[in-house]
Amino acid sequence: MAEYEFSEDPRGGVGMRVVAADRFGMFDAAVAALCLFMWEQEGVEERESFTLSWYGFDVPTTVVGLLSEVLFRMETDGWVIKRFVTESLEEVDDLDERHRRRQLKITGTAYGERFDPSRHRRRFPVSAVLLPRLRVEEGEEGVQLYCVLDA
Repeated sequence: MAEYEFSEDPRGGVGMRVVAADRFGMFDAAVAALCLFMWEQEGVEERESFTLSWYGFDVPTTVVGLLSEVLFRMETDGWVIKRFVTESLEEVDDLDERHRRRQLKITGTAYGERFDPSRHRRRFPVSAVLLPRLRVEEGEEGVQLYCVLDA
């Protein structure tokens, strides 16, 4: 089971630390931790689901992109998310007119519901997930993520 904690980052923002058994668990826990930080989860139900996909050049840029997409969906589309389940993390070729590069593509399902002001209470607003100071480390105890939330 994944663990997460929040602390004040010495250089500003809120540090979010996630520890999970593997990469899939790290992505799932990172989304859950972000949503827990932003919303009181007791009032959030898994009434609907939708697919989320994102690309990155490596694991750190992929996790920042995924969390940024979650923020976008909550702010723009009115979602309150409770849980995310990673379904695939694969290397893909991105071919354009000038060059070819390999990217990671994450795909998963987000579970939650549309915002209802009578049931959903916001805890802390988050405007961005910052790439600087982001660390992903894989070791014997699993995968550790540290990122800073602009909150």
